Amino acid sequence: MKYSYLLLILLLSNLYKEGFSQGQPDSIVLSATIYDESPIVTDFEIETYYNGVVEGIVQPDLGADGTPVYCCGDSPVTENGRIVVHNQSTFYSWFHSVPGVNVPIPYDLTLTRVGDSTYAYQSNSFFPIDGNGFDNSTVYPNEPHYLGHNFHFCMKIHYSFTYHGGEYFTFSGDDDVWVFFDDVLRIDIGGIHTAASRTVNMDDLGLTVGQSYPWDFFYCERHTSQSTLNIITNLNFTCSAYDACGVCDGHNDTCCMVNQCSESPINPCLIQACGPDNNYQCEFVDKICNTTNDKCLVESCEIGFGCLAIPKNCNDNDPCTTDHCDPAIGCYYDKFDNCDACNAVDTCITNDLCFPRECNPRGNPPCLINPINCTSTDPCIFSYCENGVCIPTYICTPTPSVTPTVTPTVTPTVTPTVTPTVTPTVTPTPTTTPTPSPTTVPPRPTPTPLPADPPPYDLEEGCLVCRDLDCEKTGKSCTYLENETIRLFECKGVGCCKYTPTCY
Repeated sequence: MKYSYLLLILLLSNLYKEGFSQGQPDSIVLSATIYDESPIVTDFEIETYYNGVVEGIVQPDLGADGTPVYCCGDSPVTENGRIVVHNQSTFYSWFHSVPGVNVPIPYDLTLTRVGDSTYAYQSNSFFPIDGNGFDNSTVYPNEPHYLGHNFHFCMKIHYSFTYHGGEYFTFSGDDDVWVFFDDVLRIDIGGIHTAASRTVNMDDLGLTVGQSYPWDFFYCERHTSQSTLNIITNLNFTCSAYDACGVCDGHNDTCCMVNQCSESPINPCLIQACGPDNNYQCEFVDKICNTTNDKCLVESCEIGFGCLAIPKNCNDNDPCTTDHCDPAIGCYYDKFDNCDACNAVDTCITNDLCFPRECNPRGNPPCLINPINCTSTDPCIFSYCENGVCIPTYICTPTPSVTPTVTPTVTPTVTPTVTPTVTPTVTPTPTTTPTPSPTTVPPRPTPTPLPADPPPYDLEEGCLVCRDLDCEKTGKSCTYLENETIRLFECKGVGCCKYTPTCY
């Protein structure tokens, strides 16, 4: 009888295990946020770096915003005299969206079932965002590239699990990895290093059966020439809420990438905007130029040029003042003593808005000409006046943009064979590196004639200028030729035009 009972119990146990196994999904998808970091940023692709695991870079408790807290404030983490992390400011961009420093990208990490309730992700060539973010040469032509892959990014994943007893989590890979269970750091393998392995058994954490606990995973790839990520676990992951971008416990910072916003519009005077105010849809707003503190310069954004700074017009139209400008305070004026303000409206008529005329309070000559100053601070921008408005012209010869090729110095390393401290025997499942989505190249604008050359500085008032010929209507450009006859006979005064505008 006892033997029969034992057989019955064994049979029921096997049936339970088989049914439980059949009820498990073939894969688990963990939604993640990847922050693609520019390798120009100081903590990524450090030239003289320490090769090895460095513990203690982050504090043992998870931060209030759900990300690791840097250990050392404004001080660097060093090992053997070499920089590991520069300071809390550079570390902040690892797991927070910082415009111009990183690009948030959504990513799904898929774990495949390899046992009754065991799931694994295994890749010795983990490059999930090749061709995206700063690795997109069309959008970021001046960013360096390394060995055909995007080696510089950080990834964070936030989920929960319910403790039943017997769960474990094993990781092996490189570079920095921090895993928090119930907001406490349990895996700490920071630094730039070859593949390293750690295992956490939930039975050792003092958890309560049937209770749910947060699980937070942080991973960074910071240096060529390898990228490894292997996970083996039987945790039953659950998500309490997804953000508007489809990321578990996310912060909506990948929505613009989800909506395929253009990161660099053709018009340099527009910038991308995406957020709760527009329901996380892509839109472009006017760029505000704020590149100088010089109060004698007026900034504006011009299509085709971007931000320009031209001298401020301090003319107060008062003939009894001398107009000045100070970079610190802006325009200021010196008043003439015993000045007799003349009637500029009646006696000095302006025929050309670029050469405004005003009466001379000293009387001789009766009228003064104060040309509008359109000088640009950019040596490649020549600004000239037309109808009283400064018009910029690009005068430098454009140089084709070449993507810099970087050949990093690779420290020969031996990748150790990592044996996970896990009872189940796992057969690795080949992992396919995701193929990046093709990037749409914006159409090139239709070529147009070059803008007309600006009038020579010594061209007399009343002479023909390029705008009088309207060369652009015939698809031509305009320039000025010296009038040889005027030069030979030394003509002076009104009607002596030293230059003649010509279409070409």
